[in-house]
Amino acid sequence: MFEISDKLIDNIRDDIFPILRLLENRVCWDANAKSSLRGLIELLKSNGYITFVGHVNRYHLTRVGESCLYDVPKFRKGVLKIFRGKRIRIVCVSSGRYDRRLMAGVVGDTPVHKIKSREHLKYVFPDIGDHEIEYIGRRFMVVRSHGKAPIDLYQGAADQIDLNACDFILLDGKECCPIATFKLHSDTEISARLVGSATDERFANLQDAIKGMASKHKRIGLSHQR
Repeated sequence: MFEISDKLIDNIRDDIFPILRLLENRVCWDANAKSSLRGLIELLKSNGYITFVGHVNRYHLTRVGESCLYDVPKFRKGVLKIFRGKRIRIVCVSSGRYDRRLMAGVVGDTPVHKIKSREHLKYVFPDIGDHEIEYIGRRFMVVRSHGKAPIDLYQGAADQIDLNACDFILLDGKECCPIATFKLHSDTEISARLVGSATDERFANLQDAIKGMASKHKRIGLSHQR
């Protein structure tokens, strides 16, 4: 993943660029658009692009055909670590409700003055409106879902958390989005569910639920990056 402020405009005028513009300017998902996408994927593969899965909040690309440039830091981990010190293009080639299938390849070296050799973590929580804060730490926040303000699944999403289906919402300040919901059954039992999952897990208290869901979310994120 990377910060949205690290997302660069794709201004590389190569043989890939015209197909990206065709997909960007499409008015419907017709046979021509599908053909353009197939051609794009084949062209990306022939240019050595790799394929991986990423959450929209981690890579900030939402539509098929959308692309950006990114300077890969020297400390980069995960699937993009093979591009350390390079400027790459990332392209969205398939979209789901939460995740996107992405392809990435080198377009040049990162300019020397833009090379990052040390990570500076920033934690920013999304707007919680009239919801009451139950817990807040350095990276994670839990709010009671008793307010009326919508909590988007991710920045700019059309879908929101179902406030009537949960008692608490776990927010991740690193990704600036909700990652789990909690339902209180008794003083000694809380069910927790990752956003996008249909499976509940049971915990004895809120602190255990926070730790459990944060750890599971991290493991899933790492598996997507492999």
